[in-house]
Amino acid sequence: MLEQKQENQKEYPIHKYFIYIFIIITVSLIILRIFLYFFDILPWIKATKDIDFKILLEGMENGLINFYDDITISDWPPYYLYFWYFLFFPIYILPFNVYIGVYVWDVLRLILAIIVIKESPKMFKNKKDLLIFYIFSTVGYSIDAYYNNVNFLIVFFLFYSLVFLEQDKKWISGILFTLATFKITAIVFLPVLLIAKKIKWKDLLYFLIPFIIICIPYMIFPDYFFQMVTNWGHSDAEIRGILFNFDSILWKALQPSHLMFISLLLIIFLENIKDEKRKNVYRIILVSIITIYYIYLTIIVFIIPVIFG
Repeated sequence: MLEQKQENQKEYPIHKYFIYIFIIITVSLIILRIFLYFFDILPWIKATKDIDFKILLEGMENGLINFYDDITISDWPPYYLYFWYFLFFPIYILPFNVYIGVYVWDVLRLILAIIVIKESPKMFKNKKDLLIFYIFSTVGYSIDAYYNNVNFLIVFFLFYSLVFLEQDKKWISGILFTLATFKITAIVFLPVLLIAKKIKWKDLLYFLIPFIIICIPYMIFPDYFFQMVTNWGHSDAEIRGILFNFDSILWKALQPSHLMFISLLLIIFLENIKDEKRKNVYRIILVSIITIYYIYLTIIVFIIPVIFG
């Protein structure tokens, strides 16, 4: 009986531990928000908590036509693809959205993240790769939840794009991929699929046709497109690393909150490598590069400039 109990403990799915961690993170940050609402302390935390959600709401105030105009709350002009306006619209129209919508966003993030974490062992079988995915995702989730950003949506769309691709439902997979590209960095998903041999070159049509269709307004209104591209190249004087302007621009694409997205791409790539020795080499190299880069990006590019301003 004791042996059976020990065997069951060994087989306890590790993803459940991370689901509990995600719940704890979400509840803790909700409590922090309520605490900051009633007590006028911790000014830096109060100023940064949920700041991305507030930026998103103010961006919506510009309306669809002026979607790429500057906003007062941030030095960074809007740079998502225009259809983000429709994706976020249900949250935007909630009454008292800055007070109610933020909690809806918390719950949505937790639910979608739990779904991805729960379903991941069905898609990815290697336990080491899964553990790396869970650890990186936990870091990314924590930061995404603190600032109340949108990266959990990208991960959810891309994960289920992969799920439907495995089921040979390529059009649905392409549509979900397209929805994820409201942040254009999600397009990196396609070369990863090609490298991992999940798709062939001819299969790109299933992904590029929905993407081109959704981008038709940029062809009709080229000024709209150029305004977005100009915003992509915006450089913030407060975020300057060794590479100066390039670091500032890269920050938009590779923030620490994007680790959920980056780790999903990583596990897709690693799962394709069959030779275990070769996989271990790639695993060590890529995990090291990602870790070192994000330590650099966070400390050198962001924390030091903000503190010493």
